[in-house]
Amino acid sequence: MGNGPAVMRGLSQERRIPLTEDSPIQKRCARTKGTWCTDFIKQEPVIWKPAPRGNTECPDSCNGVGRCNYDTGYCDCPAGWRGPGCKTRQKRPCTNLYRSPEDKNPEPMSHIGPDKRDVNWTAPNISPSRCFGVCDDDLALCYCDGPMGRIPAPDNAPPGTPPIRRGRPLMNLHDMPKTTYDGKPVMGGGQPYENVYGPKGYCNVSEPDWVPPCGPEDVGGKYCDEPNEAFCPGACSGHGHCDLGFCRCHEGYYGHDCARRKAGLPLLPSYIPERPWVARQVHEPPAAMEPPPKATRSRPLIYVYDLEPMYQSRLLQYRFTEWAYGAESAVHEYLLMSEHRTFDPEEADYFFVPHYASCLIWPVLNWADYPFFYTHGGTRVMNAVNMLRETVDWINTTYPFWQRRGGRDHIWIFAHDEGSCWAPTVLKDSVWLTHWGRLDLNHTSYTGFEADNYTRDYQNWRQPEGYTKYIEGHPCYDPIKDLVIPAFKHPRHYGKSPLVGATSRLRDIFFYFRGDVGKLRRPNYSRGIRQAIYKMAKEGGWKDKHQFYIGDGADVPGEYTEMLSRSLFCLVAPGDGWSPRMEDAVLHGCIPVIIMDRVHAVFESILDVDSFSVRIAEADIPRILDILKAIPEATLRSKQAHMGLVMHRFRYGWLPGVAAELREMMDGNERERERMLVEAIKRERASATGSGQVAPGGDAVSQALAADAVLLPRPFKGDPRVDDAFATIIQWLYSRIPFTR
Repeated sequence: MGNGPAVMRGLSQERRIPLTEDSPIQKRCARTKGTWCTDFIKQEPVIWKPAPRGNTECPDSCNGVGRCNYDTGYCDCPAGWRGPGCKTRQKRPCTNLYRSPEDKNPEPMSHIGPDKRDVNWTAPNISPSRCFGVCDDDLALCYCDGPMGRIPAPDNAPPGTPPIRRGRPLMNLHDMPKTTYDGKPVMGGGQPYENVYGPKGYCNVSEPDWVPPCGPEDVGGKYCDEPNEAFCPGACSGHGHCDLGFCRCHEGYYGHDCARRKAGLPLLPSYIPERPWVARQVHEPPAAMEPPPKATRSRPLIYVYDLEPMYQSRLLQYRFTEWAYGAESAVHEYLLMSEHRTFDPEEADYFFVPHYASCLIWPVLNWADYPFFYTHGGTRVMNAVNMLRETVDWINTTYPFWQRRGGRDHIWIFAHDEGSCWAPTVLKDSVWLTHWGRLDLNHTSYTGFEADNYTRDYQNWRQPEGYTKYIEGHPCYDPIKDLVIPAFKHPRHYGKSPLVGATSRLRDIFFYFRGDVGKLRRPNYSRGIRQAIYKMAKEGGWKDKHQFYIGDGADVPGEYTEMLSRSLFCLVAPGDGWSPRMEDAVLHGCIPVIIMDRVHAVFESILDVDSFSVRIAEADIPRILDILKAIPEATLRSKQAHMGLVMHRFRYGWLPGVAAELREMMDGNERERERMLVEAIKRERASATGSGQVAPGGDAVSQALAADAVLLPRPFKGDPRVDDAFATIIQWLYSRIPFTR
């Protein structure tokens, strides 16, 4: 299927030319709409000015726990501290209770005693932060008790003193014992008491019989007690260390990523001898280099706010696990490391607001009794809305740049399920980077998850008028000023794809979708699209008759990346809102079948998506099999060829670590292709010799290469950093500069 004779020779030859920054414009800008790509490449560079540096001291050295911003004289406080100078304690204790919406007490509920141990293991009302050990009450994280357990710093120790012994973590209820030592049941616990606190238990001996999944992310190893590098955007630039999302900077360095340098301080090496495992990945951001790395650079120039940590880095400290909305932090990190970053707000074309609202929604809210915006109860998006409104207030209090253009030159990311549908109206003139391209002005929430239903209002003592009045009057997405961007996919996610040089495969699967098909969902989940197709395919026996695969893991087994690489058509349909299936399809060379009325797919406003996809109206779902079967072979070949020209724009490949992994994967796949080719030639020669025929010799090579050449799209050739998803966003932003003025 889709593997007939070669077609569109010009496209075929164009694809064989490696992609680099020096490639012809027609190659770099293939299948783009408008002039945004060519305008960016042809622009006149601007002088790269040295970075300005602040010298405003902070009060009392931020109490020895915070980080001074020498531009503003404001202390950035980590988890456990707040207020001017980071002098006020802000606990986040482990608990099994939440304050009620009417409770005006500013202190969060606690279920631990002065010794930081649970006050009653058999009490009801379980919570993910409930601790069956010793609680870190700055973070609501639980650690073992006993020989391998946590020993906190003394109460009279100076602020910021680390624990005497960190201890092994106990992150989830499933890791907790389900009984007490004397056999009393513990609600929610998942492990036999012996596994955790028995003679060979995880918390008692150096080499236990049972080990839970390790977490938080700064520990790893076989027994969850070896140091591991936690995630901080920019890896603290080599001028500090990452404390679960909060960069603790070396003396004189400041900012979210420790890239800023106090006036008068010499530039110090970014290599960190005491943390050699990060040395390969840590690089001085170009914006911080003195002198600048080049004489000129290209616009847009983007100033990245160092936000109040509660809106960004502290949320990373509070999270209990990884979160599924990686573009939120990925784009932030890309900007920090990009030559388009500027430390001078006066020369900036844009201001990026690196809020982590998706991280607040999951997995911070409801894992402990703090933080909340502005009260407890209600929907998760209510809290996110209030957090972003508060972020605008903070920007206006700290900087003059929002008011200067009414926020039109400010960039916000909306990575959660329904994107910017619930964005506060005060942001309506800003640029939105979103995963959900829903176009209708009058919209209601489609989520099947009530906690994210932005249509349902909620009143509380701080907002007796409700919160939905603050999000009304704008579409979820405006293609004039906003952009639907790809979700972040790790290179391993598409390891068997032609994009990373894997051997092109016969597309022997006609249609493919593996995921949630609404078996246990409300009817409005996916607008009923996945459910309807699944029902037709199941009842019609399409899997056996037509190689039409749809269902969850029980219905459609197999390695995901391999199955996608073998598929001709792949479904792109909503979930609770956006779903990263467009990325999955394109990154594997599978023709996207887009079924979502009045919704733009990824980059649909700037790429010729029609040239490499099929769009079917929701009303035509009953005819999906007939529609796809009727598409001519030549059309399929054309779509596959065109997809090969834009595949790289759907993956993030520029960061040093990601680029290195992509290059290693591409080289490995290339070696594997060569090995398979040699093996095929050997088998052909052996077969020919055994039958008395003349061995084809060099002709076998030509025949094998010719066979591989008819498969589309072909393995990606070129620099994985060039014109990736982030570069595409930057190039489009350049074209939008006049509209922000």
